[in-house]
Amino acid sequence: TPQKNLVDVFTEEKVTDFIGDKIASHESGGIWIKVQELAEFHFLNVTVVGTQNIKTHNGITFKFIAKNKTYELHSDTKEIKSEPSTVSNQFVTQFSFDITEVDFDIMLTEGNTIEVVSNKQTEIFSIIT
Repeated sequence: TPQKNLVDVFTEEKVTDFIGDKIASHESGGIWIKVQELAEFHFLNVTVVGTQNIKTHNGITFKFIAKNKTYELHSDTKEIKSEPSTVSNQFVTQFSFDITEVDFDIMLTEGNTIEVVSNKQTEIFSIIT
């Protein structure tokens, strides 16, 4: 239907036109971030493109897996729903983290992979160095 095709084109444009920096990759997508400062708070706006269709009211956890340590970030956004993309067989998921009290640079430099955990789903991305 024309409306369905319009949604697919819109989603495809979002997949290929991200604002921010790509910090991790996956065979069918990646993770893009943009740091936003509001007053004295710092937020990490995240876009994940992957194979998981996420729908949750409990938020998402990022697990930064390093050699001897695991760092965790829990999303500030609790209600999250992926947008499907039937053309590319991917899902686009957007949410944010409050990183005001977190040393995010250490997580990125020490970590090798990021596990995106939601409900009982996990998708693994390799951190780009």
